[in-house]
Amino acid sequence: MSLQFFASMTAAPSDFRKIERLLAQTNPSSDPLAHILSTPLFMNKEALRSLRRFQEERNSEVCFDSAGYYVQLGRIDYHELYMKLLSCYRTHLWADRYVLPDNVPLSSDTDAQVEEKVRETVYYSCLLFKEMPDELKGKAMPVVHGRTRAQVEYCLEHYIDLGVKWVGFGSFGTFGKNNEANIATNSAVENARLVVQIAGCYGLKVHLFGIGAPALVGMIYSTGAASFDSASWFKAAGFGQVHMPLMRSYNITYNNSSSELQQGITWEDFTHLKRVTDHECIFCADYHTLAGHKMHRVIHNLLVVNESVNIFNQGQFERAQAIYEQGSVKYKEEYKRWLPQPLS
Repeated sequence: MSLQFFASMTAAPSDFRKIERLLAQTNPSSDPLAHILSTPLFMNKEALRSLRRFQEERNSEVCFDSAGYYVQLGRIDYHELYMKLLSCYRTHLWADRYVLPDNVPLSSDTDAQVEEKVRETVYYSCLLFKEMPDELKGKAMPVVHGRTRAQVEYCLEHYIDLGVKWVGFGSFGTFGKNNEANIATNSAVENARLVVQIAGCYGLKVHLFGIGAPALVGMIYSTGAASFDSASWFKAAGFGQVHMPLMRSYNITYNNSSSELQQGITWEDFTHLKRVTDHECIFCADYHTLAGHKMHRVIHNLLVVNESVNIFNQGQFERAQAIYEQGSVKYKEEYKRWLPQPLS
């Protein structure tokens, strides 16, 4: 089994250029931009041209997201999404995968609201699928949502009838001021496992949406999902946070102990984590390079997520165990359920 990481990039053209230029200075064992997820409705023409060039020159696989995340943020209403998305997909026939319109349930939603969003997602996804150009139907990816097994099965029943090859799962917990972040609650992870199990019986592959902190890669791998996407590598860097393979993130720009999410780390402690994880790149070679430049943190974080995935894809389970045992208290016991075999 090989897990694919889709780097979520709905960025300005200048960011595409900076990321490409800085990444060229590194020598990763695999291309961190081999798979890219972008939201075309929120990209200008130049950014889309950059994305197309990545596909043509780097051979990057491009997945067009439906903008369900922007509905989640309140940036666009779900019901105005349909025609805009259909028009966009009809205009851009070159992507490798097309996500159908999903209405993301929030942790704050009532059970009745979740049920309504699940029904809407299935109805409009099936409708858009029928209206898509025939040449895109084999690339369509509807999204499973729901809190309950019955809701998950309801989605899958309708999607299997469409004859699609891929389904996504996106009902993870949400938090933050605008519900901008997803969290892997226990119930959501169990639902993700259920989706993978049922979909697999029908030959469908599963993509997990919007959870990609390095510490969770072991969990994602253990579900049997074929792919996942994350924007954490980019977003975290803007807040001064740095990733390490299979570990939680820390703020390298200042020493803050008052916030659990923004916990600071000294350079001495960060250097220790580099030894523990065996990670080294030119952008974390010294404090000023990493702390002083957001884009250096962006590339460092991108390399780290990619490296975390490679650890599992290459069967380095002893290395994974060693990292998890010296990492966050939260994952010291959890990882034992994720690793594919008992380790002595």
